[in-house]
Amino acid sequence: MTLENLEQIALLLPLKRSEVEFTQLVEKARMLQIDSKRCELSIQSRFHLAYEASFALALAALRWHGYRPSNKRYVVFQALSHTIELGSEVALLSKAHSMRNEIEYDAEPFDDIKFLEELIDINEILLDRVPLLQ
Repeated sequence: MTLENLEQIALLLPLKRSEVEFTQLVEKARMLQIDSKRCELSIQSRFHLAYEASFALALAALRWHGYRPSNKRYVVFQALSHTIELGSEVALLSKAHSMRNEIEYDAEPFDDIKFLEELIDINEILLDRVPLLQ
């Protein structure tokens, strides 16, 4: 499914590209990523930081292409296969979104260090690719 298809089914809305906003989102993600690696923080805090870094980068890529999500946060991750041609990593980011919702809305604990490390690794890929859009 293309970005245009996602727009047609009202998951994406058109939005004028802003280089300032793009840069701010990437810089926000860089800071969040740095903090997500701080082992003195709790694993749940680190997961939250890593997830927010992923979200900021996915949103930056989507906005660079002239879109924003309509009302579903998860679509920014699904769009990564089109915005930066991300592959199988999208599945892990979608799972991270589901886990984030369980933590936020159902007070589920998070204690999966392996998953956190994989998320941090994917963020490094995003940090390499997303700024290249500019």
